[in-house]
Amino acid sequence: MAELINPDIKALREEVARLTKIVSAQGTKAYTDVRERAADAYDAAAPQARKAVAQVRAEGSAIAGVAREHPAAAGSVVFLAAAAGMLVGYLLGSQSEPERSPYWWR
Repeated sequence: MAELINPDIKALREEVARLTKIVSAQGTKAYTDVRERAADAYDAAAPQARKAVAQVRAEGSAIAGVAREHPAAAGSVVFLAAAAGMLVGYLLGSQSEPERSPYWWR
């Protein structure tokens, strides 16, 4: 009986080894494809990102220059922005009051 089982086990081992090689090759191909697509996406996005960074720097420099020339106006803008943020926060906070408990001690 053992003589009949051994060839079957050997065949199963060979089949598992063959399937392992196939899966490994497919995994390697998928990894390579994803890596190439990511590199292509990076290469396509990098110039646009550099342009965006340069634009943001230019706008930041322009804003800083105006703030240096008109410090009172810059301070007023910052104060008004902070006041508007606080008002919005207060209004949102007052609209979402928790339910009151019918018991006074809670």
